[in-house]
Amino acid sequence: MKSNDSKNRSKFIIATAAVIISFNGFASPKYEKTQERKDTIKNVVSNDRGVMLNAKNATEPRQVEIGLPMNYTAVTVNELPAVFYYWPNTTSNHWRGEAVLSKTSLLNISNVAIKQGEIGYGVDSYTELGSEKFKGKATYKTNFFGAQRFDLALSGPIAKNWTYTVGVYQNFDPGSFDLKFANYIDRAQFYTAGITHKWNDGRSKFSALYKYTNVRPLTSAANYAPFTYEGDGKVSELSNFNLGTDSYLTDDGMIRYMDVRTGKIEQDNLYNLAKNKAHEGSVFFDHKFSDTYSLSIKGKYSHADNVGTDQLTMGIYENATAVYADNGEAYKGNIQRRLSQLNFSTVDDAFLTAEFKKASDVHSWTIGLNEWYSGVNFARSTTTYYHEVAPNPRRLIYNGVEYDGLNASTEFDDGSENKLAAYYMGTWKPNDKFRVTYGGRVEQFNLNVDKIDDSRFNNFYLGSTYIDNSGKVQTVKTTNYKTNGLNYAFSLAPTYNLTNSFGFNGEINFLRQFRHLEAYSGAGLPYYKSRPFTLGRVGVFFNHPIISLVSAFTYARRTNDYSRLTVMSDNQNEDPIVVGASSGIQTIGWTTDAMITPFKNFSLHLMFTLQSPKYTGYTFEAFNKTYDFEGKYVTKQSKILIEIDPSYKFGKFTVGANFRYFSKQYANVGNSIYFAGRWETFANASYKLNDNVTFTANVVNFLNQKGAQGTISGSELITDASKYKNVLMAGNYIRPFTVEVGASVKF
Repeated sequence: MKSNDSKNRSKFIIATAAVIISFNGFASPKYEKTQERKDTIKNVVSNDRGVMLNAKNATEPRQVEIGLPMNYTAVTVNELPAVFYYWPNTTSNHWRGEAVLSKTSLLNISNVAIKQGEIGYGVDSYTELGSEKFKGKATYKTNFFGAQRFDLALSGPIAKNWTYTVGVYQNFDPGSFDLKFANYIDRAQFYTAGITHKWNDGRSKFSALYKYTNVRPLTSAANYAPFTYEGDGKVSELSNFNLGTDSYLTDDGMIRYMDVRTGKIEQDNLYNLAKNKAHEGSVFFDHKFSDTYSLSIKGKYSHADNVGTDQLTMGIYENATAVYADNGEAYKGNIQRRLSQLNFSTVDDAFLTAEFKKASDVHSWTIGLNEWYSGVNFARSTTTYYHEVAPNPRRLIYNGVEYDGLNASTEFDDGSENKLAAYYMGTWKPNDKFRVTYGGRVEQFNLNVDKIDDSRFNNFYLGSTYIDNSGKVQTVKTTNYKTNGLNYAFSLAPTYNLTNSFGFNGEINFLRQFRHLEAYSGAGLPYYKSRPFTLGRVGVFFNHPIISLVSAFTYARRTNDYSRLTVMSDNQNEDPIVVGASSGIQTIGWTTDAMITPFKNFSLHLMFTLQSPKYTGYTFEAFNKTYDFEGKYVTKQSKILIEIDPSYKFGKFTVGANFRYFSKQYANVGNSIYFAGRWETFANASYKLNDNVTFTANVVNFLNQKGAQGTISGSELITDASKYKNVLMAGNYIRPFTVEVGASVKF
């Protein structure tokens, strides 16, 4: 801990999480109708029952998966994307669950597919666009590791029919350990200001918003730790390293790298490098022609300058010899090999969306147009280095080298993509027994990119030279590629009530999506220009004053996947290389979700999922060998998921708990290494002093479990698990036991 941690432990915080999602399968029609009135825009069905905290990261929306790995949770603000795509323009650098947001809700797969042309679940959020009377909301949150978050939102009148809104969000998170070279693993500043004008007796409204964000994130880089892999899915702590409360980033945080764009050698510490600044401007026009028909036109432009970092663990040399880089003293012991990835990018996003809507008890619909553009200049500089296996480790010189593999696995792309789309979503309810939600999208997709086709090597950069297989000298340069075609999506979700309390519902979604710019960052072209996605469900529901239950079977399939992996040879002295992998994924699953209210003020949410997510193909070549993982289980996916969420309210107090179980998860695509099943646990309480003041408390991981999760970097080529028992490894870990409190004030 830091020197002042004894003082900081007197402070607590409720979760600093943004909006975290838990998908619970189908929602029953009665429940959906209530949620539509309270939380969502027309024609958006969402289910907020299972909103829980994130056990891995407290600053990003939880990734919700149904046996198919989702790259990200799609987030919209005022019905426009927070970012065009999650990479390299990370969502949490632009959006978090700020006080300036008036409401948030969840978006299902069909809504995200039809309105955004993306695959996955989503978060829908709306900014407070001013108020006729002055009002404010302030929150302060802290935890016993010393994290502090300040959040303030104000709104009020300027003149007749003119209002304003301002918001300030400040996050100071030191993490759960003593980071020697920086005070915080997440330092975030968000500033928002806007004005709104109404006329035509409030039927017409125009708003303009400006937002500035400044974020220094080290969370993903810091979420690594060493442990002993005992075999059979079990891991244990090292005697000299505490999972979750010791830092595995080097003591000075220094890194040397070669800029892949210029070939210049640079050096700095990771906190100085990890900086992300963005400017956003938005305008919104809304007009109600009548109670039935309305029109909205929304636009946004954002410019972001980003530098992100990850520090992958790439294997441990046990009982090896080296010398300390800082003073040259001899070292003998365990040596961690580390791959530094520094991601430099400039991103310009522009969005324009127009929607014409009809609201009706029988037939509501939305016709929309999207014109979305993103220009990206992305360059990843990579470096391999070594350090001791210890808290706040010191760097080592191993085999006479302190840094090597400069840009041996670098990535680069400079280009743009554009989506021009028309879509339709509707809900038709001809009678009390039948309802169908449906929609379709047609999208013209255009991509133009300059990429580097040359194979990577040490000291690789634009303008460097090498000798090809024919003995000719070649110069590293970019080559232009263009891709265009039609993306499309459709969705159909009927519901039929057999009785007032029992019925059937189903859903079918299909989407074809061309690959984003990130697929062109490597040396090779993506094997497939586009990929199809299919999801189907069929289920039953039952509503009763004591229990509301939904049970459904799901089938999902995604093919033509293309990914890049950083892999290591059996010869640990060889540099890691990046390979392209072709794959497909499919899963079939069964989910039962129940909300039980046996007596007043008590509720119990239960969910059980049984699924079988597998690769339909996963092949690549590395180190002169072909690997085929057809039929293997998808990494980071469990066959069994269980959620248990009790909640009780008495007087001004509300208390609750969340128990989330994940069965065995494989840590590499060959399924040779896996992590045993685990529980994630949370407890929460709130005290409402009056209508304006509420105190909250939360405990993360109250069972104080310690363990690994995710994947093991560099382990993809491990096929014989018998060699990996009681060996040292490193990877991601679950968040440690944390007690947090906060207070919110409305005025």
